[in-house]
Amino acid sequence: MTGTYAELHHAHQGKSSDKWESYLQTYERLFAPIRDVRINIVEIGVQNGGSLEVLGKYFRSAANIIGCDINPLCANLKYDDARITVLVGNANSQDVYTRIAVKAKPIDLFIDDGSHTSSDVLAAFVNYFPLITPGGLYIVEDSHALYWENWGGGVLRESSAQQLFKLLTDVVNYEHWSGDLSLNILLSGFFRKDALPAFIAEGWVDSLEFLNSMIVVRKAKQATHAKLGARAVVGMEFSVERANECFKTEAVKV
Repeated sequence: MTGTYAELHHAHQGKSSDKWESYLQTYERLFAPIRDVRINIVEIGVQNGGSLEVLGKYFRSAANIIGCDINPLCANLKYDDARITVLVGNANSQDVYTRIAVKAKPIDLFIDDGSHTSSDVLAAFVNYFPLITPGGLYIVEDSHALYWENWGGGVLRESSAQQLFKLLTDVVNYEHWSGDLSLNILLSGFFRKDALPAFIAEGWVDSLEFLNSMIVVRKAKQATHAKLGARAVVGMEFSVERANECFKTEAVKV
């Protein structure tokens, strides 16, 4: 079936799918480059099950589309698409984590549309981001809930999942301040000194994109904190400043 993600969503007649309009445009931008690739997809938060059907229509070459929901009624969802599987249970439990890892590892696209509480969003990110294939995408939907106090969030709450993702933008730029502070100290509000997730310490977080109610984290193709790369100066005329004078960096190699 052809059409953009938004077109497929709006034309969908099967199980109900509930998405904000801005998500559909963002998904087309993010998904189009991998649309015809044989990928594994995981979505936490199935609800009525329609989003899995839309994903199946869009990603016709996908290998597996795994949905997970804590609501036992989701066990009754049936699909004609054999690639779609629904697992019932808490995605952050060891049992469900193992079942997802066996079925879909490595995960190319992960969508967290689960409880939206900060504690669950944090746990899912720490648990599942290591399973993301290099270059893959990890998406948190409805991140506006991370600002709600009753959901464990808040604009000024330092323990909210939103705060961790903000701090990860500093981790992406670690090569520029690594001589001033350690990652352990930066993230001490979330992880004990001896419990910093290896994927953070090794530099697997490549980029973060913050949109209204959505966070997109891309995994690096290789683990490194030296993300800036070599300086590329071209041209032979320096009539204003010499190349070594026009910009001085204090970056520290890591």
